[in-house]
Amino acid sequence: MVPITSPKTLGKVLRRYRKDFGLTQSKAGKKFNISQKVISNIEAGRPGVHIVTIFKYMSALGLEIHLETRDISINDETIWQ
Repeated sequence: MVPITSPKTLGKVLRRYRKDFGLTQSKAGKKFNISQKVISNIEAGRPGVHIVTIFKYMSALGLEIHLETRDISINDETIWQ
C-alpha cells in the first residue's frame, strides 16, 4: 500500500492503475465519462478538480480510500498547510 499524502501522489497512483488496465487518458475518459483534460489534471495532482470527480474516477478504476492516522500530533501545524 502506498501512503498518499498529497494530490500529486494520488495522481501518480491513479495513473499507474489506469495504465495497468491498458487505458490511455483519452480511452479512460470515454469509458468513464470524464474528460481527458480532467483525468490529466487528476493524475498531475493539479488543484481545482472536484472531489466527487476524483471519487468517480477511483470507483471506475475499482479503487477506494482507507484512512489511517500517521505518527504525528494533531497539533502539528504542518499537516494543516
